[in-house]
Amino acid sequence: NGEVGLIVSTRKGRDSKNDSINIKFSTQPDLTYRYYRTEVDENLELAYAITVHKSQGSDFDTVFLILPQNAGTMSRELLYTGLTRFKKKVILLIEKDVAPLVTFRNPQYSEILRRNTNLFELVARPEIGLPHPERLIHRTKNGDLVRSKSEVIVANILIDLGISYEYEKPLHSKSDPKDFRLPDFTIKYEGEEFYWEHLGMIKDPEYRKEWERKRKWYEENGYIDKLIISKDKPGGGIDSKEIERLAKEKILRVEQ
Repeated sequence: NGEVGLIVSTRKGRDSKNDSINIKFSTQPDLTYRYYRTEVDENLELAYAITVHKSQGSDFDTVFLILPQNAGTMSRELLYTGLTRFKKKVILLIEKDVAPLVTFRNPQYSEILRRNTNLFELVARPEIGLPHPERLIHRTKNGDLVRSKSEVIVANILIDLGISYEYEKPLHSKSDPKDFRLPDFTIKYEGEEFYWEHLGMIKDPEYRKEWERKRKWYEENGYIDKLIISKDKPGGGIDSKEIERLAKEKILRVEQ
């Protein structure tokens, strides 16, 4: 219990015991409280707010860890550091929902795993656990590797809108746990789960057949109502405004 205040002035007394500080608290901006030197230890504590980076190597009895939905510097390692700084209690202040905690359980969000020290070409890492990792050659704003430039655009729009996603997360059949598909993006938002598929080569007959089979699977397993579909334009381009409109309408429920 307590609140954060600011020292607004200090006063030197005739001796050190009569030194005092004047403090204003955030909930009582019109009042000033005076504390003498002998009263400080039992009434006041220094309030600290530091970054996770600066906290490395330090421990605190109680930690308040603030987790935004999106942060460019966030990684599994950074989250681990933040969660392990406490000795007695950790309190999580998470923006919107628990999506950041779920997202950063995925190994692909490991900063160490994503490091690539080859100077001449990007080397895909098979241990990421996704099929055909050699095709993961495009990078999103968050540093995720995806398979196409269109998927980069979709991912970046979701990031800009504050929507968290997991790339190619296995979605299991409701009747057979061994049967699964890989939606392009799995999105959790305010307790709902959505599956976003971007169709980049729908003019190709084999691609179209494969997509129809996948769509039927969504239907048979009761996921069709949560399926969001976007497509490349006939000439191969992508309409980013349409992607943004879909995200706002289907996920954020914003009236257009």
